[in-house]
Amino acid sequence: MKKVAIALFIIFAGQNGFSQSLSLNECIDLALKSNPDLQKSEYNVKQSQLSTKQAYSELYPGVSANASTSSSGPIADKLQENWDWNVGGSISQQLYRPGMYSGIGLAKAQQAASQYSNTSLRDHIRTSVEKLYFQILASDTLIGVYNANIQLADEQITKMERMVELGLKRHSDLLKSKVQRGTFQSQLIRELQSLASSKRSLNILMGRHPNTDIAVQPTAVNQILVPDYQTAYAMMLEHSPDIKRLKSQIDVQRLALRISKEAYLPSVSGTYSYSQYNSAFGGSALDNDQINVRLSMDLFDGFYKKQNVQKNQINLDEAKLDYDAALRDQEEALSNQYKALETQNQLIEIHETNLASARQDLDVVSEQYDAGLSTILDLNDARVSVLESETSLLQDLYTRKQIEAEIKRLIGE
Repeated sequence: MKKVAIALFIIFAGQNGFSQSLSLNECIDLALKSNPDLQKSEYNVKQSQLSTKQAYSELYPGVSANASTSSSGPIADKLQENWDWNVGGSISQQLYRPGMYSGIGLAKAQQAASQYSNTSLRDHIRTSVEKLYFQILASDTLIGVYNANIQLADEQITKMERMVELGLKRHSDLLKSKVQRGTFQSQLIRELQSLASSKRSLNILMGRHPNTDIAVQPTAVNQILVPDYQTAYAMMLEHSPDIKRLKSQIDVQRLALRISKEAYLPSVSGTYSYSQYNSAFGGSALDNDQINVRLSMDLFDGFYKKQNVQKNQINLDEAKLDYDAALRDQEEALSNQYKALETQNQLIEIHETNLASARQDLDVVSEQYDAGLSTILDLNDARVSVLESETSLLQDLYTRKQIEAEIKRLIGE
């Protein structure tokens, strides 16, 4: 059995020794730094921040300046005569227009929604990396187990062939051993395909070419750190970026409805202008100061404002329905994950018991084989049973870590 353990270690090390070995945190950091979808999401956040600044810019006054000169008569005279000139400037200030101040709140709400979307995407990417990471570790382990099983099956077939030649075993027993080896071989092929697929997916998440060589470092899988369900549910309501994003969408639609109602109000603006004119024919320069206050209001627009209010009210009602539905879906997802965690804990206890029994059986069969009371086939079967029990236990441990990652994403941790 020590030889089998050494063989598994050599196989696992061989699969990871020819490429850079990454830790879980390194994979997460690479994904959060280089994932193209996340980069696009961060651009959206920056755009929403600029939109907020643009909304504030409407509160500032507009300043303009102008200058002109002119002359009349033949071209030759123009070169000798003085020209008329005019200079001036103006300051205009929008005092109020429909949606002017509410638009700032709308831009800030949209910025918050964009930031929550970005945080949600980061959490999804982190969780996906963790799941693929543990899937790769599980596949690496299973490949080692399947290779060890194939090695044991080859030894069993060789000894079976000798026993058939001696007439100690039937030819059908030899065929069964070959079928068992074929089963291990097919398991190995499927797991190799699964491993390659997981590595390609992980590379894409990390913003790398899908076929980049990658190996991951083993990590502890025995410890699970998640709160109890009630605490997790409260954390989800408070910290989940998905829920916060949907709440912010309600704020966005509520402000959009307010702006559509404000469209019935008038607009008020003020302007101050100053100009100075000097004529080429002489005389004093003319100064002109002017203050203007303007009030405007649409009296009829073909019921456009009314219909716009109705549309925004529908959008608000829809956003509320989306929030309620998402809240139910999130609660269901969290409940399912905790149920899956409970099931996985039970399976781990069962497979730990099975593994202990398989090891005890291997000890008994080994003693019987040394005493000549059992065959090499019995010993190989006992070894395979231990390997399969270890495989099942490791699969459950890695699956439980994937469940832990999903729970943490749901609660916004």
